[in-house]
Amino acid sequence: MATVIKLKRGTTTPTTGDITSGEVAIDTSAQKLYINDSGTVKEIGGGSAAGNSFSTINLNDSTNVVADSSSDTLNLDSSGLVSITGDATTDTITVGTVSSATIPFLKADGSSSDIDLQTSGTIGDVISNLHIPFTLANGTGVTTLVVA
Repeated sequence: MATVIKLKRGTTTPTTGDITSGEVAIDTSAQKLYINDSGTVKEIGGGSAAGNSFSTINLNDSTNVVADSSSDTLNLDSSGLVSITGDATTDTITVGTVSSATIPFLKADGSSSDIDLQTSGTIGDVISNLHIPFTLANGTGVTTLVVA
């Protein structure tokens, strides 16, 4: 004859008053499984919620973006010459260049103005082909800053 083991069950998340350390319980309405882990009730499975979509994303500046729940959202931010677009239908993220950008510029006399850029191609194309003409302070000629 088989032995039947029944877990504690209810229709809400159990509390430490409902289950003792090491004891398991089920929330039948949410279809989730819980355990009391030394005085802290933790969800250990079930339900429709998945685990973290990402755990840790390590960036090149040594910053770690860490998901601490299954409802965390990873946000991608664009700035400068970088554009980020997404397509929810194909689950695609595209990193590219903006079609125009404004770069703040500090002049030798301490005043500032903006440099307006029109861009096309990849970020590498834009940077390796960046030629910015400048009129000399005395107005006599033009020089070009080449970024390569």
